[in-house]
Amino acid sequence: KDRILSISLCRFAMAGYEPGIKAATASAVFKVRCKSTRPGEAVFVVGSHEALGAWSTAMALALTTTADTFPTWQSAPIPLLAGMMVEYKFIIQREDRQGTPQWQKFDGNYRVTPVAGQVLQAVSDWEVASAEISTLEVPEEPPVEQVPKPTKPTEADKAIAQQENEERLLKMAESGVEKAAAEVIETCPLAVTLTKREMSRRNFSQSLLTLDVDAPEPEKAEKAENEKAEKAEETKKEEKLDKKEGEKTEGTPQSTTATEEVKEVNESTAEDADAQAEQAEQAEAQDAPAEAPADVVVTQAPMDDEDEAVEYEVPLKGLGAPAVRGVPLKHITSFSALADVADAQTKVEHRRREKEKAQSRYQPYNLDVPVVIVTSEVAPYSKTGGLGMVAASYGFEFARNGHRTMVVAPKYKHYDGISYCGETRVRIKDQEENVKYWHLRKDCGEGKGTDFLFIEGRGIQRDGGLYNDDDGREYPDNLERFTMLCLAAMEAPLILDINGEGKYGDKVIFLANDWQAGLVPVYMCYKYRRHNCYTQARAIYVIHNLGYQGQYHGHDACRFFGIDSKAAHDLVLGNCINLSKGALICADRVLTVSPNYSKEIQTASGGFNLQDFVSAKAASLRLAGILNGIDDCWDPAVDPDVFVNFSVEDFEKGKMENKAALQKMLGLDVNPDLCLIGFVGRLTWQKGIDVLASVISWLMQDTGNGVTGQVQLIMMGNGERQYSDTLRWAESNYKGRVCGYVGFDPKVEHQMMAACDLLLMPSRYEPCGLPQMYSQMYGTLPVVHATGGLVDSVKDVSIGVETATGFLVSPLSSDKLKETLFRAVELNIKRKQDFLRMQRTAMQHDYYWPKAMDEYERQIDIVLYEPATVR
Repeated sequence: KDRILSISLCRFAMAGYEPGIKAATASAVFKVRCKSTRPGEAVFVVGSHEALGAWSTAMALALTTTADTFPTWQSAPIPLLAGMMVEYKFIIQREDRQGTPQWQKFDGNYRVTPVAGQVLQAVSDWEVASAEISTLEVPEEPPVEQVPKPTKPTEADKAIAQQENEERLLKMAESGVEKAAAEVIETCPLAVTLTKREMSRRNFSQSLLTLDVDAPEPEKAEKAENEKAEKAEETKKEEKLDKKEGEKTEGTPQSTTATEEVKEVNESTAEDADAQAEQAEQAEAQDAPAEAPADVVVTQAPMDDEDEAVEYEVPLKGLGAPAVRGVPLKHITSFSALADVADAQTKVEHRRREKEKAQSRYQPYNLDVPVVIVTSEVAPYSKTGGLGMVAASYGFEFARNGHRTMVVAPKYKHYDGISYCGETRVRIKDQEENVKYWHLRKDCGEGKGTDFLFIEGRGIQRDGGLYNDDDGREYPDNLERFTMLCLAAMEAPLILDINGEGKYGDKVIFLANDWQAGLVPVYMCYKYRRHNCYTQARAIYVIHNLGYQGQYHGHDACRFFGIDSKAAHDLVLGNCINLSKGALICADRVLTVSPNYSKEIQTASGGFNLQDFVSAKAASLRLAGILNGIDDCWDPAVDPDVFVNFSVEDFEKGKMENKAALQKMLGLDVNPDLCLIGFVGRLTWQKGIDVLASVISWLMQDTGNGVTGQVQLIMMGNGERQYSDTLRWAESNYKGRVCGYVGFDPKVEHQMMAACDLLLMPSRYEPCGLPQMYSQMYGTLPVVHATGGLVDSVKDVSIGVETATGFLVSPLSSDKLKETLFRAVELNIKRKQDFLRMQRTAMQHDYYWPKAMDEYERQIDIVLYEPATVR
């Protein structure tokens, strides 16, 4: 009977009831000090007694903590059977009990023997194998009539509870900063950090981690660099002399490996390098960290999927470097910046024609709430990469949906059609700065339009790029420039009467894009809401690439931003200001550019030291991912750049004609039976070009299997010299079968989408990606690494040819890419009907912006319904 009573009481406790503790009942409180939990995780106690789950982790008893008590976790008094020893241990697992639990690492278990009429307290430490047992005072049970009846929580109660929970999650994230950084270094063995870099060696946004070597003093660094350059020049001359002597007696090798590549390329092509290629390398500044010491490799994502370094071919000795083809790439960091954008009329016509695609299906509840888009670039006025294109799409789509819409961006130069509409003063670094607003109204069709607002202020307009000078150095006052952008953007809805339609007001949605707009949520919490302004507004922070975080050193955050110490704490990570961290903490909602990317940035391999702060947002249900849309100009039925237009009804004939025309134009053998594979992208490690290069010879070699050797390859891109030379080598070595298009031409990209059978995207790191969606609209099946938005937009052939739209490579390695390519090419050549079925399925998918905007409208409705973030 006693055992049945004990078990019943245990079940009541596990179900959430807290009966009074009577003298006849033995109880225990379990308490442990543990700082190893991440946001979304909790400490559980599991043990031999049924109340502790009977050693089942699924039934373990969850402990609780608060922002004030963390890292101490404890249970309520748990009824146990007096005199019966209980063994137990603590585990860490997700709050929803999913995934693999983490057990304490010492051998053996804790033990406690309950005593009748007493409440024992067992206090432990996660790292220690012993527990301290003490006796707590037994509380008196209150009379029944004095127990208040439970009441339904009010909205204010819910808001307070949510705020307390978010404070607890944030406390966990803050406590794990050092551990998170160590995990990133461990998970990304090639990643380094920029924390201690001197100003002149830092790069745009100083995004990835910290540099684990001390930066030399400027004078010493300059002297060392000069000595190093002189020594390198002398060595180079000696090598050239040796080479000339060697060539008299030795033949020229056909190819070399990665370990020989640098020397060979320097010898054969350095003197022929054209200025345009060098400018393209400088333009990589936004997508790769700045120069590092020679023995340090700076990367953006781990190589944990690869077992060994990839070897690949490079050009023949003496091969001249032809001029870079296509459009100029100076200050361009992503080919997305050069993509075409349909005008308003074309978009409207496309949506009328495509009844099943490009149509909104969600009915928003808050179309009367204006949207203010804050961005450092917006096409066509300013663009270096995909951000400018996406910001322009936001401006059009929100206005088309019915929101009053404003896009706020810096005025990097004078734009045609803009007009002065007002000015204000903002305070930065304890100084008043004058800001002018310039306005342009852009028509979106059907009487709707977008207000483009350009910010003019000290330091914004420059002769170089948007963020870097012509030498690729970040402007030293970028932090001031983008602080000015954020403050001016937040003042605009309150002070400007645009077009005589009145002010936007203080109930708006701010859509802050990437670190350059990361101060918008911070000022919302700490400046405006504290003064009873923007109380009904919400700030949504959109992460386009968490690799770039806006890290700045040597500033007093309180003085610089005019904020208190708590706000400054939100902005500081380690020994520097981190604008992305502040935005993550203060935003009312955080969105990423694909659902899968929102999961990846919660891991050490994708979070770049901020993974715990992202996880805290996810655990508080304020994180979501939305796949970017593609522009309406990507429509093979009306695309003016392709050789022959086609639709899903006649794509087989249309693609065949486009293939023949492109083969002829690029000097390839005109052969409809060969599988035509394309690659378009920057030639960088991030894009996996080294893995692609490692399979070129294998693809070209006919071994009698009916697959390899039956392929043509078009590779278009520009970037790092070694990879550009690889493209040139491949074209010269496989005439008529490989086109190595060093450069970029948007028109050729459209033609490749229409003509190719397969598109290769072996990117190691891709928050969203657009080419894989373009290609599917044209019936070109993508072969992609299973990462980021590529996972969300490509359905692998393993689910069946009836529903598949492409091929996923996982993990990314040379062997795995060969395996996946073999399957794809074989399907194209030997199982034509299955391949055609996949092409048709791909073309019928909807990746246009209206579908994406349905999700944005849903997120706006959610964020306006939820309590605002309170700091």
